[in-house]
Order: sequence, then structure tokens, then C-alpha cells
Amino acid sequence: MMSIPYADNLKASKFAVQSYAALVLARQQKAPLGALREIWEHRADAASGLPLLQLGVALKTMGDATRGEEAIALALKTPRNSDERIWLGDYGSSLRDNALMLSLLEENKLLPDEQYTLLNTLSQQAFGERWLSTQESNALFLAARTIQDLPGKWQAQTSFSAEQLTGEKAQNSNLNSDQLVTLQVSNSGDQPLWLRMDASGYPQSAPLPANNVLQIERHILGTDGKSKSLDSLRSGDLVLVWLQVKASNSVPDALVVDLLPAGLELENQNLANGSASLEQSGGEVQNLLNQMQQASIKHIEFRDDRFVAAVAVDEYQPVTLVYLARAVTPGTYQVPQPMVESMYVPQWRATGAAEDLLIVRP
Repeated sequence: MMSIPYADNLKASKFAVQSYAALVLARQQKAPLGALREIWEHRADAASGLPLLQLGVALKTMGDATRGEEAIALALKTPRNSDERIWLGDYGSSLRDNALMLSLLEENKLLPDEQYTLLNTLSQQAFGERWLSTQESNALFLAARTIQDLPGKWQAQTSFSAEQLTGEKAQNSNLNSDQLVTLQVSNSGDQPLWLRMDASGYPQSAPLPANNVLQIERHILGTDGKSKSLDSLRSGDLVLVWLQVKASNSVPDALVVDLLPAGLELENQNLANGSASLEQSGGEVQNLLNQMQQASIKHIEFRDDRFVAAVAVDEYQPVTLVYLARAVTPGTYQVPQPMVESMYVPQWRATGAAEDLLIVRP
């Protein structure tokens, strides 16, 4: 009995589930060959090469080398559907699938030439993405773990050292800003050389607002629902923070994070004996609360340093979120920008506009 709650392509999702189950059972020599061949008859349902490869390995493991090799060859020719709006129910992506395919090929010592081609494709995909989902990060880890101990001597000449670098495994080097500016690396050997550079630092100014599919805006209000400035608060004052989230595509797994500046403290609305309540606010605030109640909010947290909410954002249907914060510590503080991202398509994200300084007086 198979239950797939929701997917835009049920046949593809069913084929993927059955192929993965076939691989798991085949590893224990408990996959009936007849059942594997029956799944193979539905190969046209595949929407990605990964389930075809899993089925191919299962077929070879259970003794049907002919169909297994056909499935593996077909897997390498079947790209994942690139339309991210088509939900397959597996939280996957082309990068995730290619990483798992590379890991599976090396694990079973299959097609070394195709592995190199797949590794080259995967490298370009990984470095082309700034944000990775948990599925993608896990798949890349599995692929790296599988291939990290493969033999292969390499040589490289760098601008920060007169001596030639050589080795059989990865090497790390820490560079300062001056070395980074003039960095040059050349492959002085006859083996492929893979280079990764990570830079860390603090920006001198707040990043500009940005949005991709998602959009977020923050408004600071008084408890009467009118706009309020953050540069004239006194210790003990309450402010209402109104977040509005929009999306140009449906995003069922949006994560909203609004970091608090050091001078503010959240009023936890989950506490029955809280010192302040949104329900006691004015009419304009009640309108916002009504809009918030209509949103598909899956989870809300009032943390020490941030407000967090998991929500489903429908296409062109704004989501309203509101919370109370109290000015507590006198001083002048930078105000972090609000952000929202899809938890499983992390490049769908947005950051809001930067606020003026928060000034809290005694």
C-alpha cells in the first residue's frame, strides 16, 4: 500500500518510491526479480535519472544484468524536470539527484568515465548555487565521502607560494585579503584539479533589499496601529511589528525570520500571563490580526533574539504576521533586516529593507 499525499506528477512519484524501495531490498537480497522487472516496465514514468539508476543497480544486484545496464544507461540520459513549479514530492533538485547518482555509481564501481562527466556537471551546479537545501547538502556530503579517497596525484602552482603544491588528497590554505586580490592557481600536473574558494567577513553596510520569488516588507507601528519611528523610543515602550510576505509562485514551506535588535525584547503571545497582548490593541491592529488568522501558519516561535514563523504563501496572496516587542535597554542599535526563504528551494528568498537606527532612551 503506497500513500503519496500530494504531488503534481503521481506516476513519477510512485516510480521514484518503488525504485528506492527496490534498491534497499536488493541490498539485502530480498527484492523479487519479477517485481523489479514490473517496475522497469513503467520506466517512461521517470521524471529524473536517479530512480532509474536506483532501479538499475537493484536489477544488476538481483541478477538481471541486461535490464540493469539498460536502466543505468537510460538514467544518465534522463535529466530531472527543471520546472521547479512541478512538485514531485521528493524535496529533490537536479543538483541533489546528480550528487546521489555519483555516489551510487562509485559505491557500485560502475562507469568510471561517466562518473567523471557527472562530477564535472555536479561541480558546475554546486558552485553556481549560493544557497543549498538540506537535501542538496546531504547529497553532496555523500558524494564527497564516496570519492574523497579515490587515488589521483595532483600538482598546482599558486601565486602565494614559490613551491609547487602536490598531493593525493585535498589541501586547505588560509589567505589574507592581499593574497586573495592577486591569487592565481594553475594546474601543473596531468590530472584534473578542483579548486574551491570560501571568503568570510563583515559587510561595511547593510545589504540592499533583494527578492527572488518571495518578497518581505516590515512596518513598525504603535499599539494604536499608526506608524511609529524607532529613533524615539523610551525604555518600556511597546511597538507592533507587521511583516507582509508575498510570493510570485506558491511556496508551501516559507520560513520567516525577523532578528531583533539588542534593545528590543519579544512579548511572547503564547504566555497566558504575558505583560502585553495583541488582543488589547486598537481597531487597526485588530484588522491585521484578522488577516493573520486567515494565513496558513504552520508554526510560530518567540525566541530570545528573533521572531520565527513557518507559513505557506500562495501565489499573489500576501501573508500578514504581527508581533509585539518592548524597548528594554537604553542605547543605539543597528536593526537587522527581515528575511524569508523556502526551506526546500533555498534560492527562493528575500531580504527586506534596512531600518534606521533603533534609539532607546531611559
